[in-house]
Amino acid sequence: MKNDQELPGTQKVAAFLLSLSGEEQAEVLKRLDQHVVTEVAAAMTDLDETLVPSEGLEEVYRELGIRLNSRVGVVSQHDDDLHAILAGSFGAAEADRVLGEILERRRNERPFGFLEEFLVDDVVRALRQESPGVVALVLAHASPALSAEVLGDCESARGLDIVRRMTSIVPPGIDTLTTVANSLATRLQLLVEGPPSHDPNTSLKSIAEMLNFSNPDVEKSMLEGIEAEDENVASDIREFMFVWDDLATVDKRAMQRILASVDTRTVAYALKACPQNVEDNILGNLSSRVREMVADERELAGAVPLSEVEEARTEVLKGVRALMESGEFRPARAGEELVN
Repeated sequence: MKNDQELPGTQKVAAFLLSLSGEEQAEVLKRLDQHVVTEVAAAMTDLDETLVPSEGLEEVYRELGIRLNSRVGVVSQHDDDLHAILAGSFGAAEADRVLGEILERRRNERPFGFLEEFLVDDVVRALRQESPGVVALVLAHASPALSAEVLGDCESARGLDIVRRMTSIVPPGIDTLTTVANSLATRLQLLVEGPPSHDPNTSLKSIAEMLNFSNPDVEKSMLEGIEAEDENVASDIREFMFVWDDLATVDKRAMQRILASVDTRTVAYALKACPQNVEDNILGNLSSRVREMVADERELAGAVPLSEVEEARTEVLKGVRALMESGEFRPARAGEELVN
């Protein structure tokens, strides 16, 4: 067993709890400080290997002054079992909260940890369809064994490109990592289950979402690189990246078609704290009567929660994307000169 100074107290508490019955666990957990419950619960799902044998557990009991040599070792708990323990102690809502914090921490610390749940061959097959940049990002967070399998499957030129990117990779933000991880998890699940039908836009939408979370320099560099290889693909990605501020550049005809399907209350809420150029373009394409109605709605609404403003803007953007998907509207490409 590790030296006592090396083993966190939460691990000892977790081992002690896991050696008790469910009813006893609940009684002990009720008496713990709320601030340490999450730490202890997390330790129960990732128990130090030195505490699994009965000898390790006896060290914990010896420290507590309890002689229970007949006790057996303990094992880490599955999330469902841990939820049942926590629910018995604090109720279902608190169990959901604590387990949610644990899962969020896992995702932040190991965004690609879910790869361990899949067969190596399936992971290799899924990554064949990803760009070298994405593969490099994944392998930078994967185990050496998995990385070796993936690289072994690549042609020499592709493998070399991936390794070069890994040597100079700049860690992206957690939002970008999460987006890439979610996209890969979805691809793997479809690969394992067998996708019903392939939407060619799925990967483009994922790339657009990822670039929306990237800093401007990364976004510009990535789009320019894609455009050099395929202008149409780059254009499609830019369309999927259409955001609220882009409404400032929408022409009169398209803006009127967009606003025709949106009620005045939604427009009024969407214009709260709106960039002036966007507001001007929206209001400038409403009739005087509708502008007055929107102004009245804004005044009556007063201060509103940001979440309601975001919901209203989402409704407006749904109309934009519906027109884009039907081919009735196509936003100006980046760098394209606009003239009257």
